[in-house]
Amino acid sequence: MQPLRIRSFAKINLVLAVLGRRPDGYHDIETVFQAIDLADEIEFRECARIKLRTKNLPGVAEEENLAWKAAVAFTARFAPGRGVAMTLVKSIPTGAGLGGGSGNAAAVLLGLRRFWQVDAPDSELAAIAGALGSDVPFFLHGGTALGTGRGEILTPLPSPARAHLVVIHPGVHVPTGDAYRSLNLGLTSGRRDHRIQRFRSRIQEGKPLPAGIFNDFETSILPAYPPIREAKLFLEARGAAAVLLSGSGSSVFGFFPSEESAFAVAREKAGSAWRVFPARTLSRAEYFQSMFG
Repeated sequence: MQPLRIRSFAKINLVLAVLGRRPDGYHDIETVFQAIDLADEIEFRECARIKLRTKNLPGVAEEENLAWKAAVAFTARFAPGRGVAMTLVKSIPTGAGLGGGSGNAAAVLLGLRRFWQVDAPDSELAAIAGALGSDVPFFLHGGTALGTGRGEILTPLPSPARAHLVVIHPGVHVPTGDAYRSLNLGLTSGRRDHRIQRFRSRIQEGKPLPAGIFNDFETSILPAYPPIREAKLFLEARGAAAVLLSGSGSSVFGFFPSEESAFAVAREKAGSAWRVFPARTLSRAEYFQSMFG
């Protein structure tokens, strides 16, 4: 069987509202996910057992990696007894609010379905994805989507016009649990966030992406982590139309008018302690074409 190579993409959160704690210890959120073309690469080869080799990801044991867990879950459900050797080349920073690990897990589910040509319905892949992590289901679809519940309940949204951006990972880690605790929220009240509804309407009306973006975590994360605040100020000073924290951090992203301007800003910080990436948004069609193309 010929090896299969695919790309596993990152996401940003265009808006993110945290509604409160749930009785199960998680938090209810409302967010709009957007796929971007910053990507890892995964190669699949036939093997007697499930194996995972990683590059640029030191210190993570095979069985702790979401990509490996996804392969184990997929094989148990759809291909008992089969094995695969996977090589994961990381470019997306870990713990950065960009969904790198979640995207890897979803890419493995989609990649193994194609690699082995097995009948794995979308609904069953979604169930596996939801068990692996709250962000994983989004990466089965890509494009633009409203996420509710823990983020795993998805409503596809129209893809906005292509936008160019710069993503900065300032080299600090924000533990997700600490980020949620910093908000000091009570139990979920069942309310909906009207800001999300307004932003959703803007997308459906075809308005430019930067208008109306927000992230509830910024009020507590930016004061607590000066490098993140500095990265945001850097992008604002370079003329970004809007700059925002992604997820609970620690990456920030800013929108620029063209690919050239985004690349110019990224080159300015080349060689610094920050990891800086020019990127563009991906529609749902582009997401799958680029994943398997």
